[in-house]
Amino acid sequence: MIKSNFLKIIATGLAMLLGTGVFFELGLWQLHRAQSTAREGKIVPSSVPVALTSVDVAGKNIYTAAINRIVTFQGHYVENYVAPTQLVTGLGYKDLTAGLFLISNNRAILVVRGLHDRSIKDTTEQLSIQGRLYPRQQEDHGYSSATSLGRLDPALIAGTGGYNLFDGYVIATQERSATGELIPGNRIPAPVITESISGFYWQHISYVVIWWFMALLVLAAPFIARRNEKLHAIADKVGV
Repeated sequence: MIKSNFLKIIATGLAMLLGTGVFFELGLWQLHRAQSTAREGKIVPSSVPVALTSVDVAGKNIYTAAINRIVTFQGHYVENYVAPTQLVTGLGYKDLTAGLFLISNNRAILVVRGLHDRSIKDTTEQLSIQGRLYPRQQEDHGYSSATSLGRLDPALIAGTGGYNLFDGYVIATQERSATGELIPGNRIPAPVITESISGFYWQHISYVVIWWFMALLVLAAPFIARRNEKLHAIADKVGV
């Protein structure tokens, strides 16, 4: 009997330590991820333009290090779209002109050209684009159709032309013709984004709190059970 109780105590203690250790490590993992994300949020991306293909790859999720980079690429537009009710820095909600831009080796990327106010003409000529690279949007801003994009997300046009698409999109800060002339039009600001990074930071912190709270519950479980047994025993004695 004594040996059985002793083994039960040992097993309970080991299970408690194992559970506590697992939850503590999960919380520590999320804490490290939060710290890593916070460091990424403080990095100011280089303003020196680089070739799109040197920082990102078509057909894969966008590289974290590529987000916010100023990129350049050459090719031509193969499709044109309207991106309605997009929030533009300093301008409020505006309809935007966007296009699917084909570069070499059947690769294509979604490009926001500027305001949808007829100031930017549709064209299929060879262009050189410079702009900032962003991750795809997660929330709809309008309805999607054959000519309208509810959000800036290449997944909405994945079946177009069988192209190998880059993840994310580019806000073009300038477009130049093959002769080097700037293409006129009302461009929009291309700011460095930080909101999503901040959101992920607090998401990780919330997981830290949850996992470590679970660790405390595992530690407290035997004491709570013993307390409940004593209360039941007292209740039985007084006939409650």
